[in-house]
Amino acid sequence: MQRRSLLAALALAPAALPRPGFAQGTAGGWRPSRPVTMLVPFAAGGPTDVMARLLALRMSERLGRPIAVENAGSAGGIVGTQRLARAAPDGHTFGLGHMGTHAANVSFYRRLPYDPVADFEPVGQYATNPMILGVHPSIGGNAQEVSAWIAAHPGELTVANAGNGSVSYLGALLFNRVFQAKATLVPYRGAGPALQDTVNGVTHAVVDQALTVIPQVQSGGLKGICVTVPRRLPQVPDLPSSAEIGKSDFDIAVWNGAFVPKGTPAEIVRSLAATLNETLEDPLIRERFAALAVEIPPVAERGPEPLRRLIASEIARWRQVASDAGVVPE
Repeated sequence: MQRRSLLAALALAPAALPRPGFAQGTAGGWRPSRPVTMLVPFAAGGPTDVMARLLALRMSERLGRPIAVENAGSAGGIVGTQRLARAAPDGHTFGLGHMGTHAANVSFYRRLPYDPVADFEPVGQYATNPMILGVHPSIGGNAQEVSAWIAAHPGELTVANAGNGSVSYLGALLFNRVFQAKATLVPYRGAGPALQDTVNGVTHAVVDQALTVIPQVQSGGLKGICVTVPRRLPQVPDLPSSAEIGKSDFDIAVWNGAFVPKGTPAEIVRSLAATLNETLEDPLIRERFAALAVEIPPVAERGPEPLRRLIASEIARWRQVASDAGVVPE
């Protein structure tokens, strides 16, 4: 309930912002001739949707046209991502994706209905979401105690996740690899049920985005073991980083990017990239993203080419992780 309340409040936050007048675009180049659709391949109210609505409001001001957020959430983001691949390449439809939809899914689905490289033009990375390892208090309160519990209960550990290919599934795979846990990964129909069953003690652990886990750590429903990046987060300053607990390989943050269909003219891609880049410098966006425990990438890591390189490296990374884990693609 706390997670849902937090996400609902943040999702409504854009309504409190000044409404754009659609007349003072600042980024140069192409301009849309009609309203624009932003495809979000996940359900309303989740982390990607909250960020999307913040971005859409501010980007519309710069593009001079309203941007309608359309949620197409199903099958771990596959349905919405496929829709984007098939959209007209004219700039009036663009979409969001992340390390699951545009990198890891290649390794987890035998017949993925889109190619994350061949079917899209990257626009730019806009955010990274650190993750948190949270465990039920019954198995320990720090990394040493969790490792001792795992050793004393071989084959018993269960890690909840939001389904094959989801970011929490990727976090669980990496947890197994780094902690040498050999845990059973338990899939759910979404991050909310996975988190709640861990709080209730049905499963032992969960690795999910900081935004979803922080409320449960703060309330005591879960014990936070570490954040999965090399530094602490200001929102939970007492929670150690993965490097601090001696697990520097447990390094995973959910990168998020914007994409258009393959064949979209270069001028349109450049204009959307410039608009997104300007929007990320908006003080209000930076404030709201910080409240979400979301980090905005530095300028050098934004834009089409850095995102293109990131996708290539992440596809290779998750292929190796999946292979090492013995994952059989669905």
